Amino acid sequence: MTTWLRIVMRRENNEVITCALANTGFEGLGPDILMPINVAQRLGLNLLGGTEVYAIRTASGVAPIYRFRESVSVRVLVNDRDTPIVRLIPIASESVDYVILSDKALTELGIVIIDASNGIWYFRDELGRVFRTSCTPD
Repeated sequence: MTTWLRIVMRRENNEVITCALANTGFEGLGPDILMPINVAQRLGLNLLGGTEVYAIRTASGVAPIYRFRESVSVRVLVNDRDTPIVRLIPIASESVDYVILSDKALTELGIVIIDASNGIWYFRDELGRVFRTSCTPD
């Protein structure tokens, strides 16, 4: 198992709730959130304007990614507390099937992964007091 976080993403009047992969190996340019094209569209992000296009190497070849100049609001959803809203830079790609949080996005969200293979994590301010488990991706 990997570490998954239930998050809500918002942009203007659009909202998407999903499980996102917490991936410390995704070294973004900043606090980035990588998502499938259809998720970007559900958030009202326009691929034709306001993006920088990059080519990345994937297991199946080279694929374009679209890095937006505007941010989206993101927060982690847990049952026992309110969590801060952070601004992350969306990146959209046809080569991903789910939302992935970059290493810098995890830092902004205050996430610490304790046991990656078992999906156990906590918020930085809960050190030694709380252990949380992963959500199940849809």
